[in-house]
Amino acid sequence: MKKTLLLTLTCLLALSFGATANASTLSIQFSGMDLHYDGNNLMASEDYLTTMNFFDCGVLVGSLTENIGVNMFVGDLGPIVYGNGSYQSSTGYGFDLYIGGEAEVSTAAGGVGGGGIGLDWDSPVQVNVNQNGGSTQVSVLGSASTSQINYQNLPFGFELDSPIQVSFSTQITKFTLANETAAASTESGDYFATFDAFGTGEVSGDRSPIPEPMTLLTMGLGLAGFGALRRRKKA
Repeated sequence: MKKTLLLTLTCLLALSFGATANASTLSIQFSGMDLHYDGNNLMASEDYLTTMNFFDCGVLVGSLTENIGVNMFVGDLGPIVYGNGSYQSSTGYGFDLYIGGEAEVSTAAGGVGGGGIGLDWDSPVQVNVNQNGGSTQVSVLGSASTSQINYQNLPFGFELDSPIQVSFSTQITKFTLANETAAASTESGDYFATFDAFGTGEVSGDRSPIPEPMTLLTMGLGLAGFGALRRRKKA
């Protein structure tokens, strides 16, 4: 009898700890992002978004369409040559999704008048520029992984664990070119003096392993059972 009870309690604890360890993948996909490249840096400055969709393991659990926006700064990319190319940023800048309030983000408060998530780049952002068939079809793609979470206050029960993945996919809508010989670079040909791009992005990561209420209850039952067994043995 005691062996059966001990086995049952052990299984309860194993189930409870397993529930906290099995993290689901959370994803926030957003659209309507405007990017600007100034000849060295790529940024979205206090930019209002069109949509923000929240997915749990690929299942849509909620959407926002008002008072949402993004701030992003990808620094020190250097000259981007016209055509295909791959570039890396420096670290130490950041990315913010904000929800509610004005199109301004306070990393200390988690967004003015609302919530969101704020990150700093602790590794370089990879930016790829692809000329897909003529000057009017140039895509700018970016990806990064960071463990530097400054704040997060997200709806629909979302709380992301580190590392967090950030990516964006945009198309250049307007640009100016300059000749590379006018810049201090070993590359040949024209380069982008400036450009604007428009597109989408995504923030994703594992769910933070916080035990759910039922998990806590299961853990409590298991621990209480072990405590009762110890008291019986002492008696």
